[in-house]
Amino acid sequence: MRVLTAPNTQDPRDGGFVATLPGELLYRPFVCASGQDGRCGCERSLAGMTTRKGTTLAEVTDKDMTLADYIDAHASFLVDVWGWDRAGAEDEARALADVASDFPAGTLVTVQLQDEAHVFDALEA
Repeated sequence: MRVLTAPNTQDPRDGGFVATLPGELLYRPFVCASGQDGRCGCERSLAGMTTRKGTTLAEVTDKDMTLADYIDAHASFLVDVWGWDRAGAEDEARALADVASDFPAGTLVTVQLQDEAHVFDALEA
């Protein structure tokens, strides 16, 4: 299945950053008050489940896992590390799986908080 992972490249855009390990699964971190008004990178980044560090660029990757495996891994991380309730964590996992399914494998994807919703787009070449 296609999932969002940390890329094996740096973000070429001004202000872009990749502090994650290539290939690690990504999640949407909490957006702080500074991020709400653009003073922080959290409004335009994802974070790695292994490093818990941020990246402004994701790669759509084909992983040898089922949707159930992905939901379990993603939801377990959110519950164990961040204290999410299981149902909400599973919904979040499904939402990111849906995002990844919208792009071909190998696509570099950006994220931006707009009107309290994350918008995902393919990186412009």
